[in-house]
Amino acid sequence: MLDRVTAKAVLHRYQSGSRGGDHHFRVGTQIERGEHRKTQAFPGGVQFVDSNGAPSQAIFRAPSITGGVFITSAVFASDSFSVGNRITVDAGVRFDHSRAINPDLPDVDSEGRETDSVLPGVGTVYTWNVVSPRLGVNMKLDRSARTMVRANYGRFNQGVLTGELDPISQGATPTTTMAYEAATGGYTRLVSKVDPKVNQALDPDTRTPHTDEFSLALDREIAPRVRASVAYIGKRGRDYLAWTDVGGQYSEGTKPLDNGTVLPVFDLTNSTADRRFLLTNPENFFVNYDGLVVAVEKRLSKGWQASGSYTYSRTFGLQVMSNGAADAPQFSTIASPNFLTFGQDPNNLTNARGRLPNDRPHIFRATGVVHLPWKGLLVAANLQHFSGKPGAATTQVTLRQGSQRILLEPRGSRRLSSQSLLDLRIAKTLSVGTAGTVALSLDVLNLLNDTAEEAVASDNLFSGTFGKPTQFMDPRRVLIGVRLNLGR
Repeated sequence: MLDRVTAKAVLHRYQSGSRGGDHHFRVGTQIERGEHRKTQAFPGGVQFVDSNGAPSQAIFRAPSITGGVFITSAVFASDSFSVGNRITVDAGVRFDHSRAINPDLPDVDSEGRETDSVLPGVGTVYTWNVVSPRLGVNMKLDRSARTMVRANYGRFNQGVLTGELDPISQGATPTTTMAYEAATGGYTRLVSKVDPKVNQALDPDTRTPHTDEFSLALDREIAPRVRASVAYIGKRGRDYLAWTDVGGQYSEGTKPLDNGTVLPVFDLTNSTADRRFLLTNPENFFVNYDGLVVAVEKRLSKGWQASGSYTYSRTFGLQVMSNGAADAPQFSTIASPNFLTFGQDPNNLTNARGRLPNDRPHIFRATGVVHLPWKGLLVAANLQHFSGKPGAATTQVTLRQGSQRILLEPRGSRRLSSQSLLDLRIAKTLSVGTAGTVALSLDVLNLLNDTAEEAVASDNLFSGTFGKPTQFMDPRRVLIGVRLNLGR
């Protein structure tokens, strides 16, 4: 169940000739409330995990119910004004007061159905008070405005994500992990038992995850209706919420691998029951993005228009998805889309700093539209080229705390194949007397029939399916469209 309600009011005031220029003042307030409730149950109460096709672990868990509520109130103000004839400034600030709430929840039975019993919540878990400033400046370098400089800075504070309250929900149930033993032919060796009420906690002094974004761009009209630009964009994300183990004690050791190399590992020395997983703001989680964009645009004239851009970028850091597969999306929260445990074991952090899942160093885009006088045809094309997504080789190692997936190299040491996608459209509109028009279209998608892979079967270096492609770009497709528009 998801529920979100927002109320917002904004007052605008335009004032000419005030303090040397024209001003557009905006002040406002916003109140928002969001809630989610989620029931989870393993079919039969157990989930099985294989390693290289062989039985490895069984995870047992009774049906659970979790949920959270946030309430945020905000006030904001901004002003857009000019300084002389060449400079325009857009400045603003926003203040948010947010509460994360553990609400009352209905209990669930052995089949995961809600009952009339109520599990009382504890109310407010933590409170955030944050200020978000922003500033933008546009400057004309010449009187004709053919050359422009743009600079922007803004801080963006993340709101409360109620999914991050799930680990401490009163309806969360213990998880027991058992290892498979060949001698017994069953899952008979206890690996760990994690009871959310004992082994998991949320730091009440968490800080708000935030991103500082800044950019600097130069635009130049190099010919009539042709403009070129170059821009630098930077982002620095800090204070992300992630797990750390504050109760487990580990010894540093090594594990020999089948290829003769030695892997450093952290082996638990006290009991798994002593582990305490704290959701907090580890100092070593971060995101750095740097991008340089060069673009050219030719606006519509003489029956055609076109644009193209090239982006060189680097997305580097440590996030809760840093040990994900090459096809994994990029997340900054343990709540999306499923509950993530990255960071609960120190082996998760081995080689984890590196290129993040959305890192694509080279991106090229080009589009064009031509209106042909012959037969009144419209021809449009769109070409995109992307570097492949980053990945790394991993291995599965059995330690005292259970089987652990460990990166053998920094993420980005390997990549999926780059992708080139060309789409083409030919369209024509016919008049059907006074009845209306008929729009005809022919679309050819992936005209180059690029077959680059989008996922691999396994990134385990010692698996027989290591690096073998399993998903591919959609093949070349042809779509024919006919649309009748009645009336004039």
